[in-house]
Amino acid sequence: HRRDAMHGVKRSDYEAVSKKEREAKLKKILHYSKLTKVVLQAHRDRLYSPKMFALTGSLIEINPDFYSLWNYRRECVLDMLAAGKDKALICRDELKLSEAGLRKNYKSYYAWYHRIWTIAMGTTDLKSEIQLCTKYLSMDSRNFHCWNYRRYVMRIGKVALLDELKFSSSKIDDNFSNYSAWHHRSYIIPQLIEAGDPADIQKLVDEEFELLKQAFYTDPGDQSTWLYHRWLLGQVIGLGVDQDRKASSTEPRKVLVKDKEGQIKILQRELAMVEELIEIEPDCKWALLTVAMLIGGIKSRGKSDEGFQEKLKGTFEELIKLDPFRQQYYLDMKKYVSEQGET
Repeated sequence: HRRDAMHGVKRSDYEAVSKKEREAKLKKILHYSKLTKVVLQAHRDRLYSPKMFALTGSLIEINPDFYSLWNYRRECVLDMLAAGKDKALICRDELKLSEAGLRKNYKSYYAWYHRIWTIAMGTTDLKSEIQLCTKYLSMDSRNFHCWNYRRYVMRIGKVALLDELKFSSSKIDDNFSNYSAWHHRSYIIPQLIEAGDPADIQKLVDEEFELLKQAFYTDPGDQSTWLYHRWLLGQVIGLGVDQDRKASSTEPRKVLVKDKEGQIKILQRELAMVEELIEIEPDCKWALLTVAMLIGGIKSRGKSDEGFQEKLKGTFEELIKLDPFRQQYYLDMKKYVSEQGET
């Protein structure tokens, strides 16, 4: 008999096993399909029996991405609570089911949402939920469902903001390109600024800019760090290049550094840093765009430099060369930035 070259198994034996596996799999699928129809009919009939409740759990463990099962289960839970059943016990079981669903698919939106719905009832130890998030983010540090859930837990619980900042730093240290970890900081930093001592805030902001500098030099082509840099400048000095509003758009109540000279000093420091980076990475589109944005910010605050127009000319020529499909956008932006500060 001919044998499989790799495993030394007779082809006839292999085909027999494969056929049995296919038949067993088909049987499971048909059984799942049959039970699903039963549950969906019970949902339509608004039947909230213990048997149907248990069946939703079994089916969710097989497929946590079937939203109708979760909806039906929540209706069953509400019916049980209305009947005076133990809320804490029910919530504990729902969290267990949610985690069973996450073990099947840790990016299941429905399993994460069910968890939010459950902890909103107020019987859950939120510290353990942060620990659960840490576990799942160690498996996939970019799992945005998990990051969103973590922020929800932060909103309803007393989670130490500095601990969360430290946690996001650890994820950024693992991978500077982790957009979700940078985004997490944009949720934490404004709260720290609002609640903190001015000296502590200044130190915090300086550390953020230093962290970004490290990220730029590590991976200059990663857009997540450049986007966070723009966001941070918006928080600190109210800078944002947007064709619909002035590049200098400054709202004193919402920015950290309110005096114009202080803002210009930060813009000049960041401009010098990015220009140094461009000497090493001349083809970095994000760095070139940032140079234009920073020059526009300086000009709009009444500070000009005779070399700015030449710098802008060279910057936009390079951008058009690197990205010719966006030529018109760059020409419009060049005109816009060049006009900043002119009366």
